[in-house]
Amino acid sequence: MVTLKDIAKRANVNVSTVSRALNDSSEINEDTKKLIRAIAAELNYTPNMSARALTGKGTMSIGIIIPEVISGYFAQMVNFIEAELKEQSYSLIVGMTHHDYREEIHYMDVFAKRKVDGIILAFSMYKELEKSLHTMKNHYKMPMVLIQTFKHFPDYDYIVVDDMQGIDSAIRHLYELGHRNIGFIADQISSKLRFDAFKQGMKNSGLKVNDRFVKIGNEMFEEGGYLLAQELLNEKEWPTAVFAGYDHMAIGAMRAFQEKGLRVPGDISVIGYDNIREGAYLPIPLTTVSPPIRDMTRVGVKLLLDKIKDKDNAVIQHVSLKPELIVRNTTGPTINGAR
Repeated sequence: MVTLKDIAKRANVNVSTVSRALNDSSEINEDTKKLIRAIAAELNYTPNMSARALTGKGTMSIGIIIPEVISGYFAQMVNFIEAELKEQSYSLIVGMTHHDYREEIHYMDVFAKRKVDGIILAFSMYKELEKSLHTMKNHYKMPMVLIQTFKHFPDYDYIVVDDMQGIDSAIRHLYELGHRNIGFIADQISSKLRFDAFKQGMKNSGLKVNDRFVKIGNEMFEEGGYLLAQELLNEKEWPTAVFAGYDHMAIGAMRAFQEKGLRVPGDISVIGYDNIREGAYLPIPLTTVSPPIRDMTRVGVKLLLDKIKDKDNAVIQHVSLKPELIVRNTTGPTINGAR
């Protein structure tokens, strides 16, 4: 195993100079830093992160807690965060919870004990986390940022997306196309996050929610959307448009509509949420509400690193970002109204 002593010997400097150079100390001139970094790279030097933690220098690692990566949405988030952190020489450790708050608590504890320098918690929606967040802050002194949280924890830095505004813009778009009978499909999790915003959006456009056009199920992703769309089609009347809790459900729903012989958007319009990458490349590109993932991650990383670099920084910041309606080809004017 290569040590600082090995690098010092090759560079003909003392060990303390190597240590300060690798930590980008202003006491070391740039030419010496470049030489030492080049030698360290040549020798495949790997810092002893446990030793760094014990000396209070940090591990140059960040933990991120996310629900899943199957949908691609959180994969994008991780990709953006990793790129932001890499520019600052930090590495990223990922923990997946599968929407289980007990797993969120578990990973907070694991990351704290692994001496990460900070934690990003994404998509939190559980009040049960309050005690663990308190432990992270007051016992471990762990810098934390919550990204796209659905529960507001006022004592912590967080970034939220204005779902109400985004879904309202989707309903208004459909209203302007002539739709008055709009359905809602979602799984249990996404319905908790977006059904209230859907109802408010309908109210804002002067529309009533038809309970027969609201379908909420246990199955997730495309299969869930497919099954719920079939439930809609079993009704005597059908909506002229459907808002899906997220894009994967919208994709599944479109499959069910097309199997029934309905044209999207000629017979029924569909809107999703998340603006997943593949949505733009479907045979019928998907109209969707796009949360600002890149901005969320950029702001979240900055807030976290500011707290890591300045231990006395006690300022709590709450940031709200606006999503954008992306109009593509799955929405169009209504023709015959409800059938």
